[in-house]
Amino acid sequence: MTGETRTMPAADRAPGARPSAATGATGDAACPPDERPLRIGEVARRTGLTTRTIRYYEEMGLLQPSSHRDSGERLYGSADIDRLSYIKQFQEFMGFSLAEIRSVLDADDMLEEVRTAYRSGKVVDERRALLRAALEANDRLLARLDERATRVAEFREKRLAKGARIRTRLAELDAP
Repeated sequence: MTGETRTMPAADRAPGARPSAATGATGDAACPPDERPLRIGEVARRTGLTTRTIRYYEEMGLLQPSSHRDSGERLYGSADIDRLSYIKQFQEFMGFSLAEIRSVLDADDMLEEVRTAYRSGKVVDERRALLRAALEANDRLLARLDERATRVAEFREKRLAKGARIRTRLAELDAP
Protein backbone atom coordinates (compact mmCIF):
# COMPACT_ATOMS: atom_id res chain seq x y z
CA MET A 1 0.00 0.00 0.00
CA THR A 2 2.41 2.62 -1.18
CA GLY A 3 1.62 6.23 -0.43
CA GLU A 4 -0.26 5.56 2.78
CA THR A 5 0.73 7.53 5.83
CA ARG A 6 1.52 6.16 9.21
CA THR A 7 2.35 7.76 12.52
CA MET A 8 5.67 6.89 14.09
CA PRO A 9 5.18 4.76 17.22
CA ALA A 10 6.66 6.17 20.40
CA ALA A 11 9.15 3.30 20.59
CA ASP A 12 10.60 4.32 17.21
CA ARG A 13 11.18 7.97 18.10
CA ALA A 14 14.65 9.31 18.78
CA PRO A 15 15.57 9.49 22.48
CA GLY A 16 14.14 12.66 23.96
CA ALA A 17 11.93 13.28 20.93
CA ARG A 18 8.34 14.10 21.62
CA PRO A 19 5.41 13.68 19.28
CA SER A 20 4.56 17.01 17.74
CA ALA A 21 1.34 18.71 18.70
CA ALA A 22 -0.14 17.50 15.43
CA THR A 23 0.07 13.92 16.60
CA GLY A 24 -1.39 14.52 20.01
CA ALA A 25 0.13 13.19 23.20
CA THR A 26 -0.15 9.60 22.05
CA GLY A 27 0.91 10.08 18.45
CA ASP A 28 -2.31 8.49 17.23
CA ALA A 29 -3.15 10.81 14.33
CA ALA A 30 -0.92 12.08 11.55
CA CYS A 31 -2.55 15.50 11.08
CA PRO A 32 -5.87 17.08 11.90
CA PRO A 33 -8.50 15.69 9.49
CA ASP A 34 -8.87 18.95 7.55
CA GLU A 35 -5.12 19.38 7.08
CA ARG A 36 -3.04 18.07 4.18
CA PRO A 37 0.31 16.70 5.37
CA LEU A 38 3.29 18.47 3.85
CA ARG A 39 6.49 17.02 2.48
CA ILE A 40 9.83 18.21 3.81
CA GLY A 41 10.53 20.46 0.81
CA GLU A 42 7.22 22.27 1.28
CA VAL A 43 7.97 22.75 4.95
CA ALA A 44 11.43 24.08 4.11
CA ARG A 45 9.92 26.67 1.76
CA ARG A 46 7.32 27.74 4.32
CA THR A 47 9.79 28.10 7.19
CA GLY A 48 12.83 29.42 5.32
CA LEU A 49 14.91 26.51 6.60
CA THR A 50 16.77 23.97 4.51
CA THR A 51 15.67 20.36 4.30
CA ARG A 52 19.03 19.41 5.83
CA THR A 53 18.37 21.68 8.82
CA ILE A 54 14.95 20.13 9.33
CA ARG A 55 16.49 16.64 9.20
CA TYR A 56 19.18 17.75 11.64
CA TYR A 57 16.56 19.03 14.07
CA GLU A 58 14.91 15.64 13.81
CA GLU A 59 18.24 13.90 14.53
CA MET A 60 18.70 16.16 17.55
CA GLY A 61 15.24 15.23 18.87
CA LEU A 62 13.86 18.76 18.47
CA LEU A 63 11.23 17.74 15.93
CA GLN A 64 9.41 14.61 14.97
CA PRO A 65 7.46 14.43 11.69
CA SER A 66 3.73 13.94 12.20
CA SER A 67 3.86 10.83 10.05
CA HIS A 68 5.73 8.99 7.34
CA ARG A 69 4.59 7.40 4.11
CA ASP A 70 5.22 3.70 3.75
CA SER A 71 8.16 4.71 1.56
CA GLY A 72 9.70 6.50 4.56
CA GLU A 73 9.02 10.00 3.25
CA ARG A 74 8.53 12.47 6.11
CA LEU A 75 5.19 14.25 6.41
CA TYR A 76 4.56 17.32 8.54
CA GLY A 77 1.51 19.15 9.85
CA SER A 78 0.89 22.75 10.85
CA ALA A 79 1.98 22.04 14.43
CA ASP A 80 5.35 20.87 13.07
CA ILE A 81 5.70 24.11 11.10
CA ASP A 82 4.82 26.07 14.25
CA ARG A 83 7.46 24.15 16.19
CA LEU A 84 10.09 24.87 13.52
CA SER A 85 9.20 28.56 13.57
CA TYR A 86 9.50 28.50 17.36
CA ILE A 87 12.97 26.91 17.12
CA LYS A 88 14.03 29.44 14.48
CA GLN A 89 12.87 32.37 16.63
CA PHE A 90 14.81 31.12 19.64
CA GLN A 91 17.94 30.78 17.52
CA GLU A 92 17.72 33.99 15.52
CA PHE A 93 16.15 36.44 17.94
CA MET A 94 17.28 35.14 21.30
CA GLY A 95 20.59 33.53 20.34
CA PHE A 96 19.78 30.22 22.02
CA SER A 97 21.88 27.16 21.29
CA LEU A 98 20.14 23.98 20.19
CA ALA A 99 20.72 22.51 23.67
CA GLU A 100 18.99 25.52 25.23
CA ILE A 101 16.16 25.28 22.72
CA ARG A 102 15.78 21.61 23.54
CA SER A 103 15.36 22.53 27.22
CA VAL A 104 12.63 25.01 26.31
CA LEU A 105 10.89 22.48 24.05
CA ASP A 106 11.17 19.76 26.69
CA ALA A 107 9.55 22.06 29.24
CA ASP A 108 6.80 23.01 26.79
CA ASP A 109 6.21 19.35 25.92
CA MET A 110 6.06 18.45 29.59
CA LEU A 111 3.54 21.22 30.23
CA GLU A 112 1.42 20.01 27.31
CA GLU A 113 1.49 16.44 28.63
CA VAL A 114 0.44 17.68 32.06
CA ARG A 115 -2.32 19.81 30.51
CA THR A 116 -3.66 16.82 28.56
CA ALA A 117 -3.55 14.54 31.60
CA TYR A 118 -5.15 17.21 33.79
CA ARG A 119 -8.05 17.63 31.36
CA SER A 120 -8.64 13.88 31.22
CA GLY A 121 -10.67 14.07 34.43
CA LYS A 122 -8.20 12.80 37.01
CA VAL A 123 -9.12 12.93 40.67
CA VAL A 124 -8.20 16.02 42.70
CA ASP A 125 -5.01 14.56 44.21
CA GLU A 126 -3.74 13.53 40.77
CA ARG A 127 -4.58 16.96 39.34
CA ARG A 128 -2.75 18.62 42.21
CA ALA A 129 0.33 16.48 41.51
CA LEU A 130 0.12 17.27 37.78
CA LEU A 131 -0.12 20.99 38.47
CA ARG A 132 2.88 20.79 40.78
CA ALA A 133 4.85 19.00 38.06
CA ALA A 134 3.83 21.68 35.55
CA LEU A 135 4.83 24.44 37.94
CA GLU A 136 8.23 22.82 38.54
CA ALA A 137 8.85 22.49 34.78
CA ASN A 138 7.84 26.10 34.21
CA ASP A 139 10.00 27.32 37.11
CA ARG A 140 13.02 25.43 35.75
CA LEU A 141 12.51 27.07 32.39
CA LEU A 142 12.17 30.51 33.98
CA ALA A 143 15.38 29.93 35.93
CA ARG A 144 17.22 29.12 32.70
CA LEU A 145 15.79 32.21 31.02
CA ASP A 146 16.72 34.37 34.01
CA GLU A 147 20.26 32.98 33.93
CA ARG A 148 20.55 33.82 30.23
CA ALA A 149 19.09 37.30 30.78
CA THR A 150 21.64 37.91 33.55
CA ARG A 151 24.52 36.85 31.30
CA VAL A 152 23.24 39.08 28.49
CA ALA A 153 22.86 42.03 30.90
CA GLU A 154 26.41 41.49 32.22
CA PHE A 155 27.80 41.35 28.70
CA ARG A 156 25.86 44.49 27.79
CA GLU A 157 27.28 46.35 30.80
CA LYS A 158 30.82 45.38 29.77
CA ARG A 159 30.18 46.66 26.24
CA LEU A 160 28.75 49.93 27.59
CA ALA A 161 31.85 50.41 29.76
CA LYS A 162 34.11 49.65 26.81
CA GLY A 163 32.19 52.13 24.64
CA ALA A 164 32.56 54.79 27.36
CA ARG A 165 36.33 54.22 27.49
CA ILE A 166 36.60 54.48 23.71
CA ARG A 167 34.55 57.71 23.70
CA THR A 168 36.82 59.17 26.40
CA ARG A 169 39.96 58.35 24.42
CA LEU A 170 38.42 59.71 21.25
CA ALA A 171 37.46 62.93 23.04
CA GLU A 172 41.06 63.21 24.35
CA LEU A 173 42.41 62.90 20.82
CA ASP A 174 39.87 65.38 19.45
CA ALA A 175 40.68 67.97 22.14
CA PRO A 176 42.97 70.81 20.92
